[in-house]
Amino acid sequence: MKRALVPLMLLLSACDTSDPGEGTVRFTLWGEDFIEQGIPAEEFVDGWSVTFDVFEVSVTAVDADGEALPGTHVVDIAEASGGEGHALGTAVLPADRVPMASWTISSMHAQGTATREGVEKHFDWSFDTPVRYVECDTGTPLASGDVTDVVLTVHADHLFYDDLDSEEPGVAFDLIAAADADDDGEVTMAELEAQSLAGEVRYQVGSRDIDDLHAFIAEQARTVGHINGEGHCEIE
Repeated sequence: MKRALVPLMLLLSACDTSDPGEGTVRFTLWGEDFIEQGIPAEEFVDGWSVTFDVFEVSVTAVDADGEALPGTHVVDIAEASGGEGHALGTAVLPADRVPMASWTISSMHAQGTATREGVEKHFDWSFDTPVRYVECDTGTPLASGDVTDVVLTVHADHLFYDDLDSEEPGVAFDLIAAADADDDGEVTMAELEAQSLAGEVRYQVGSRDIDDLHAFIAEQARTVGHINGEGHCEIE
């Protein structure tokens, strides 16, 4: 009798053609409260605060497990969403697995104001080098018939990080404010490029060939993409 159990189990396994079904992934793009409401002074090591008038992101090549969301999505994520993010579209996938997502930020335009003790510094910066985020673990198994939200998240505070490699960088604005050479209240991209990092205790770049503040912030801009809030993605 015991010998018959093995063939029977193999037969049952071979006949197991149960369909896990399908679920829906709903993609949104969100900048969290830091973009919609601003970055408060307590987040900065030097007492500045930042608000954004515009934070326009162009997103392409969104997919989950190879199921692509077509088109280019240009969204101003500074616009209030009530914490819901901005809808991009949906994709239908086989259920009973954790989807892996990927997406590309093709360009980014950040316009806003930094304030401290009555002093204001305005900025209007654009970053046009595409960045691909891959292996984004959505963290939640997709159940048959269910809708799972996948939130492509942008972390604006990374633009103000003061170290390219530290796991706990400071969020700072003093050096950016100092780059306003003509003191007209506008920190331009050209002024950032003219601001040397030589002699700075912070603003470490490792082995990268970066020696000015423009290149430093542009490198930080590559790291803003996350998944579902704090979830991490690999950068291609």
